[in-house]
Amino acid sequence: MTPESFEALLDFLDEDRHLAGLHYETIRRRLVRLFEWRGLGNPDDLADETINRVARRLQEGTEVRSADPFGYFCGVAHLVAKEVARRAARERAALEREDWTPVPPPEEPDGDERLDGLRQCLQRLPPDQRDLVLRYHQASDHIRSRQGLSQELGIPMNALRIRVHRVRRKLEECVRLRLRVNALQVHR
Repeated sequence: MTPESFEALLDFLDEDRHLAGLHYETIRRRLVRLFEWRGLGNPDDLADETINRVARRLQEGTEVRSADPFGYFCGVAHLVAKEVARRAARERAALEREDWTPVPPPEEPDGDERLDGLRQCLQRLPPDQRDLVLRYHQASDHIRSRQGLSQELGIPMNALRIRVHRVRRKLEECVRLRLRVNALQVHR
């Protein structure tokens, strides 16, 4: 809604700005209830769309002869509701057409496929990052080995965790991408 159309709307509702604001809030609330009563989704959005259309028409110079402004809003709301119903019917018809076939959900890759992807992605890492993440996760005594790794690198434990976390994020993204590429190649 443009500032000009909003001004036209407030002028239409009342000359007194405070009263116009109260009328606006009342009309919006009633429109929301109207759309809720009709069982339409997003009643707030539909009420806003109705108000925007009325404001645009008023700015364009449409003369409203209704004694009750809400009556005019209801007429526009009826048209908005009909548009929503038509759109929903078109979407339902498109889904029910026989030539439409739903895309099957992607198959979950098996453990071997994930492991192969991880190995490939590990090989692509710089040697220092690969060594860091492997040493961090492979030791049997995690706490002592991680403390030793932290001391060896001369960084606090928290900094070590952050470094490993960043490398793991890269690895996870790489593995996810490889699995996606493999899945696309299988479906061709």
